[in-house]
Amino acid sequence: MDITGSQKVKAPRPQVFEALQNPEILKNCIPGCEAAEFVDFPSGRQLKLTVLLNIPGLKGPYTVFLQTGEIVVPSRVVLIAEPTSSLGSVKATCAIDLSDDAEGTNLSYNTHAQLEGKIAATPDMIIKGAVKVALDQFFKNFEKQVSTTRA
Repeated sequence: MDITGSQKVKAPRPQVFEALQNPEILKNCIPGCEAAEFVDFPSGRQLKLTVLLNIPGLKGPYTVFLQTGEIVVPSRVVLIAEPTSSLGSVKATCAIDLSDDAEGTNLSYNTHAQLEGKIAATPDMIIKGAVKVALDQFFKNFEKQVSTTRA
């Protein structure tokens, strides 16, 4: 499953880049997120999220660990999540690219997810639609958070 999109953010690119790695900002932007904190693992630091989904048949809460992949300061961040539950697993990667815009920053994202288990049996149209709505809401919330935050 692949989903792409973009969002204009009325803030300078370095500020947007830093916000993408700020747990408090991410917590406030992720729909249904109740908690966000950094946790140290032998493999590195990850952001632990507690998320309540509002998708029929998939209601949470779920614990999701978010780690960063490729980072190119201040223009690219790749976020990786691989949550697992009794419904199956998801291997998701979201590449976020930032570029300067006359009014701030243009943020574009490309998400790829592989579903396994019971969740993979859910029709693609339902899952993809729900994920697209959640991503759009996240980036709209993100724009509001970052545009009102000053570096």
